[in-house]
Parts: sequence; structure tokens; C-alpha cells
Amino acid sequence: MTLTDPVCGMSIESEKAHASESYQERTYYFCSAQCQGSFKGDPAKFAAKAGSEAGHGGHRHHS
Repeated sequence: MTLTDPVCGMSIESEKAHASESYQERTYYFCSAQCQGSFKGDPAKFAAKAGSEAGHGGHRHHS
């Protein structure tokens, strides 16, 4: 299943994701340890972003 990394917006396959995290009964998938770490630092921010950008792909550069 193709999903979107909530931190950088990259489209990834769930079975090929670097990692996943559960937050408020939902599972989020990440392309890298950096994105996973950013999510862990402020999960509410990225969960809200993921909800507002559902369906949008494209990878943004990591900061």
C-alpha cells in the first residue's frame, strides 16, 4: 500500500518504510530515521499536517 510520510511528504510503500509509529490509534510510516525522529519530537504537529495533506505526494528536502 502506498502511503505518505507525514514529515516530508514522500510517497512510500508501507512494507518498505524505514519505520512506523503509532499516535492516537493511527499508524504513521516514515522514509527515514530523520523523519521518524522529527515526528517523535512533535507528533501532534505532523499528525495534523498528515490529515490536512492526505493524498498529496512528492518528497520535500529534509532540513
